[in-house]
Amino acid sequence: MVRPPRPRRKACARMACPLPRSRGCRAKMAEQTSPAMPRGRSVWSLLLAATAPNPGALHLPVVGGEQLDEPCSRDFLALAFRHRLPGLAMAGLAELDVRLTPSAAADLRTAALRDAMMVTRLTARMFTLLDAFAAAGIPARVLKGPPVAALAYAGGAGLRHLRDIDLLVPERWFEPAHRIILGQGFRTLLDIGRLTVAELPRFAHELPYVDEAGCIVELHAARSAHGRGGGQADGFDGDAGSMLPVTGRDVPVDPPAEIFVHLCRHGASHAWTLLKWLADISHLIAAAPDVLDWDVIAARTRRSASQRHVGLALALARDLHGVTPPAALAEFIDTLPPGLAQGLAAGLSDPGKGGPTPIQMARLEVVLASGLGAKAAAIRDFVFAPTIQDARDWPLPRGLLWAARPALYVLRRRRAPA
Repeated sequence: MVRPPRPRRKACARMACPLPRSRGCRAKMAEQTSPAMPRGRSVWSLLLAATAPNPGALHLPVVGGEQLDEPCSRDFLALAFRHRLPGLAMAGLAELDVRLTPSAAADLRTAALRDAMMVTRLTARMFTLLDAFAAAGIPARVLKGPPVAALAYAGGAGLRHLRDIDLLVPERWFEPAHRIILGQGFRTLLDIGRLTVAELPRFAHELPYVDEAGCIVELHAARSAHGRGGGQADGFDGDAGSMLPVTGRDVPVDPPAEIFVHLCRHGASHAWTLLKWLADISHLIAAAPDVLDWDVIAARTRRSASQRHVGLALALARDLHGVTPPAALAEFIDTLPPGLAQGLAAGLSDPGKGGPTPIQMARLEVVLASGLGAKAAAIRDFVFAPTIQDARDWPLPRGLLWAARPALYVLRRRRAPA
């Protein structure tokens, strides 16, 4: 005689949850059967469905009216918070008609409301800074942030967790833009030591600031990390840019093709450790008929030598969100080494896995680089390119910093506390 599952585990016992520490998700395989939620369904797959542009493309069982118990509700909440997706997860659960426990649902609503309020504050600060830059004659563009959220989520920018605004200015305008940001009530978050603000773009691609409300602004002189931009344009690449509407006002941004390639490269620069970055890609693809030209994006991808970066993003969107790769870009997936996308996808669902080490990130950069020249450049930059910490701690000319960087790296590692 098979003992029925205990009532408090009823919903979660039907889920093959990947979180080993959850009380409700330790049910035996014999208990994981139900017509409503078949064996093999997990809290992770539920989060994927809730954040996908088309949950039906995942071919998961529809669980209309399902009520999760407290342990599984908390597991779902933990994953949604870890991947910074409370707003999108809440909207997705409503669409799937899956309910959390009242306390977990209240926590999710609170987090989603907090994110929406932060988006409102960040958007207001963005407009203020853009107006101040324009008054000073400083050309600027917004990287990612509210414009991309509005583009990917059909104007529902509040669905997207945002913690900062990235502003790109030409390098010669970096110091004047810095003074304007300070004048707007921000303070810097980076100790640059003996360096001047004008020197900073030689060693770092951004300078972060924060105001009293917790709004973070990152001022960029380049789109990507110093020395690691590959073929992507570092500044204003001679193009006219574009304008995207955000809450009824046009905002200066990169051309849409540049935005998409940049998002793919940005996710790869973080080894795709957060699902929120992939959700942007998946929802942009779903919105593509109205906002993106895949032939133009394919040409931009080749011109910037970003085939593997884009291919990796498409493979992850296909495997995790069920998004069909655009035909014009599908060939880029074939350039990936076997198992790369699968390995990164597996790491996304592992809550106990830490972020990649610098060595692992350097290896990924080499793998994604297109051609021997780009791979050699990635290795060169990792070994020799001085960081802001190098320039701050060692008063050497930049040329000597390049030559001494390997020794400085070893010395710093030896001095680091165990």
